[in-house]
Amino acid sequence: MNAQELHSALQLRNSHLWRGLEVSAGLVYTGDIHLDFKNFYGGFWGGGNVDGSYKEFNHYIGYKNKRLTVELWDIYNFSPGAAYNNKEYFNYSGRETGRFWDLRSFYTVSDQLPLVLSWNTVVFGRDRNSINTENKYSTFVSGEYPVYKKESLEVKGRLGYSFALNNSNGEKNNFFAKESGFNEISLIISKSFTIDGYKLPIGIWGMWNPVNNNAFLQFSVQAYSF
Repeated sequence: MNAQELHSALQLRNSHLWRGLEVSAGLVYTGDIHLDFKNFYGGFWGGGNVDGSYKEFNHYIGYKNKRLTVELWDIYNFSPGAAYNNKEYFNYSGRETGRFWDLRSFYTVSDQLPLVLSWNTVVFGRDRNSINTENKYSTFVSGEYPVYKKESLEVKGRLGYSFALNNSNGEKNNFFAKESGFNEISLIISKSFTIDGYKLPIGIWGMWNPVNNNAFLQFSVQAYSF
């Protein structure tokens, strides 16, 4: 399609982990489809689990060059057990919406030092103070480094810290943890196997959250990608 490229992927996991949180447990499927045009791209990301207790559908746009990636995600988790508005998909009122906008940035230091530094802030939506008058602007910053890489095997480590840019009323919590601190320490292992010409990437992700005092282990397999 000349400068345009369509890409998609589907993964199966035993949980959905994100920034120190276990968003869902059980057999989880997550899928993505996006269109690239030169340095820009946009698409959809969706997820769910087999018992129907987790449902999510997101839109995103992004820009990338050799070192920098910037994305804006419109995230809507409409799981049946949600304690927020999960029944009005098109409600974009700041005080009422069940969605949030996540502004993401990633910067790779250099080819010689492939450290990826990331700054991410919730800029709109259900990241509010307890009396629903202001946004907290919860922020997650991280550093990720490939500690080992050989052929199709890669091991990465990631350290993440979360805090709120605007915590009013004496509140300490943010979107990702009960208080500011290092809420993600991750070890991520990925490897690809080839079976009769079919490429099968698998992953193992150990994630520890010292702030919330918990830890999770995720296993994943990619069903397809193009």
